[in-house]
Amino acid sequence: MKDLFRLFFVIFSLFFFVSCGGNEGNSSQENESNSESEGAAVSLRMLRDTNGECPGMDYDCLTKNIGALGFQIRNGAGETIFSKSITRDKLKNLSDELKGIKDAENATLIIAVYLGSDMTTPKWQGKATGLKFEKGKTTKVTILLYPTAPELKERPMPNTLTTARFGHSATVLGDGRILIAGGFTSCGGNGKCGATNTVEIIDIESGTIDTLAPMTENRAMHTAIALNDGSILFIGGVQGFSAAKQEEDERFKDYPLLPYSQTGAVATIERYMPSYPKFNMKENGLGTTIDNKTEIVSAPSEIPFMAFQSILTNKISDSQTEVFLVGGVDKNGDPSNKTYKFTITDSTDEDGSVSISDVTEFKETSSPMLLPAIAYSNGTILAVGGRPSVSKKTTKETTEETTEETTEETTEETTEETTEETSSNTGVVASIISEKESKDIEADLINNIFFANSIALENALYTFGGMPNKSGELVNSNQNGVIRKWNLSNGSFETPKNNNGIMTWGNNVAFAETFSTNKNIVLIGGTDAEDIYQAINATTLERYSESPTHKMPDKRIMPKASIIPAGIIGDRQILVITGGTSAFTGGTVANTIKINIL
Repeated sequence: MKDLFRLFFVIFSLFFFVSCGGNEGNSSQENESNSESEGAAVSLRMLRDTNGECPGMDYDCLTKNIGALGFQIRNGAGETIFSKSITRDKLKNLSDELKGIKDAENATLIIAVYLGSDMTTPKWQGKATGLKFEKGKTTKVTILLYPTAPELKERPMPNTLTTARFGHSATVLGDGRILIAGGFTSCGGNGKCGATNTVEIIDIESGTIDTLAPMTENRAMHTAIALNDGSILFIGGVQGFSAAKQEEDERFKDYPLLPYSQTGAVATIERYMPSYPKFNMKENGLGTTIDNKTEIVSAPSEIPFMAFQSILTNKISDSQTEVFLVGGVDKNGDPSNKTYKFTITDSTDEDGSVSISDVTEFKETSSPMLLPAIAYSNGTILAVGGRPSVSKKTTKETTEETTEETTEETTEETTEETTEETSSNTGVVASIISEKESKDIEADLINNIFFANSIALENALYTFGGMPNKSGELVNSNQNGVIRKWNLSNGSFETPKNNNGIMTWGNNVAFAETFSTNKNIVLIGGTDAEDIYQAINATTLERYSESPTHKMPDKRIMPKASIIPAGIIGDRQILVITGGTSAFTGGTVANTIKINIL
C-alpha cells in the first residue's frame, strides 16, 4: 500500500483524525471510540504522485513538510459548529486537540492541508457530506484529498476501476458520484471487441469504487442521461465493435472501405437506479437505503436503433428530453438516410414514472450517413461528415446532360471522369435537417471526414480530425488534424488560418473524448494521438502548444471525461478521466482513474 499513496496517507494511517484516541501505528485498522467519547475517526487518502515534495513516502520528509491540518464541521443549516487547525508539532496529540464536536444531522466535514509555513492557503482539500455526529458514537469518515489549484498533469486515484473498459458511459449523479456502465473490456487478436453489462460507481468524496448490479443488456458506445429521481436512462448502443477492415459490399459502393465497424445494435432503453447512499453515509447507517434495480422502459412503437447511428439528446425542460437518431445501418445491412425523433418525459410526481413518445421522422438526407457529428438548434439538426464525398445529385445531373449529346460509350467514359473529378474537389460534407426540409452543404474540401470527434457550444458545432477519404478510399492526409467550426444556422464553417490543427503522432484522429471549460475545448486521446491532452481556444480555434496542453502518462482511445461541478469537493471543477484503450488490436485497456483540477 505504501507504494500507492504519496503525501499524508502514511501520517494519517498512523494518526487517525479522532477525538477519542486510536490505534497508533496500525494503518490497517480504523479507530474505535469508547462508549463515552464523541467525535470522528477520519481516514485520509490522497491522489498518487511519485514526483512530489516527498517521493518514496519518506516519513521524515512528510512530517517536515506539513504545516498544519485544518478541519471544519458545518451542520445541516450551514453553520460552523467546529473549527480548528492543528500544527505539525501537535499531530501526535489528536485525542487532546479534537474534542467537543456538537451533535449534528446532515453535517459536512471539510479537511484542509497546509504545507510549510504557509498557513493561509490550503494546498489540498477534501470534503464529506451527509454525516451525523452524536454523543457517545464515533463517526467514521474516509476522505480523498484533492489539490486546490490547477495542475498540468493528471493524478491517479488510489483505487482503480473494477473492470477496465472503453467506449463506456460515465454519468455524474446529483451527489457527485460517477456511474460507470458498459463499454468494451477487451478485443481479440482479430480486433473484434464485445460489450459488457457491468456497472460500477466512483465515490468522489471517499475515493472508493463499488461494483453494482449489471445492466439488463450488454451495450457500448451508448448514450446516458440522468433523471430527476437519481436514476439513469441508457439509450441504444451496440454489442460489438471491430477494427477489421470492412469487406467489399455493393451497398457501400459510394463509401470508402471503413476500418471500423459496429454490430448488434441495442434496440432498448433501460432505466437504471444506482444504489444509495454514498460510502460515508453508508458506513454510518445514514440516509435511505436504495438497492440497485433496472428495467427496460416500454415504448408505444419500435424505436429504430441502428449500428453506425449517431444519437443526440436535447433537454427542453426539467422533465422532457428530445432524442434524435441520425443515419446508421438498418436491419438488412443497408446504409440509412433516415432521421428520427422521440421525446422522453421524466415525471416529477412521486411515482417517478418515465414515458416515451411515438417516433417521428425528419426529412431524409440525400444519401446515407454513418456516425456523423451532430448538433441541434431551433428545430434543425446539423450533421457533419460520415457520408460519401461524392455528390450523387451532381453526378447524376452531369450524366444526363452528357447522355443527350454523346454515344453510350462516350457517356460511360464521361461519367467516370466527372464522378472522379467531383469526389476529388467537392462533395456533400454536411446536411441541415428539419421536419420540413433537408439541405446538403457542399464545400471545397479535398477530403470528407469520418468518425470525427465533435462538441456543440452555443451556436456552433466543432469537429476535430476524423478519418478522411478521397476517391472512395480512406487515406492519410493533412486534413486528418483539421479543426472546423460549423455554424448551426447555415452550415458554413471556418478553420484556423495557419493550419494550426490537432497535435498527433500519426495520420488519423478519431474516437477521442472532448469537453469544454472556460470557453476552451479540451480533446483527450484518440487514434494516433492516444496520450494527448490538448486545449483549443473556441474563439480563435488555435491550439495551445504549451500549457495546458501536455502528454498524458498513458494512452487512451475511447475514454470518458466527467466534470464534477465546483462545490462538490472544493471551489474548482474536477475532471475525472476513466477508461480507454491504447489500441483496438493488442492494446491495453485502462482501469486507472485520472484526476485533473480545472
